[in-house]
Amino acid sequence: MKKKCLLLLCVLFFSGCISQIMTSWENHHYGELIGSWGPPQQVFNDGYGGRILVYTESRAWVSPGKSNTYVTGNATIYDNYIWGSATATTYYTPPQVYGYTAYRMFWINKQGIIYRWAWKGL
Repeated sequence: MKKKCLLLLCVLFFSGCISQIMTSWENHHYGELIGSWGPPQQVFNDGYGGRILVYTESRAWVSPGKSNTYVTGNATIYDNYIWGSATATTYYTPPQVYGYTAYRMFWINKQGIIYRWAWKGL
């Protein structure tokens, strides 16, 4: 339960930070943004004579592989001796790669001023 609460708090904190960063670019000329962030990965028309600049970044992480070994067996006692056998089986799960793409989008008006923003993915 504590891990879930901590994860939720981290998500809320970082989403607030991203929103603050994005908001700080409103009413700035897009040239300042490009000077700071570099060229966007995509540019689209906004339908009103302006542009939409799209910045993307791939996020990836690897979960470690793990193995589990299960031992089964039986034993028989005969004349104060123990006779037995055991079998061990190991199951292995290889490392898994997970990921997604984070998007940061800025709408630019005809005068080159950022008037709207959106983001998806931390």
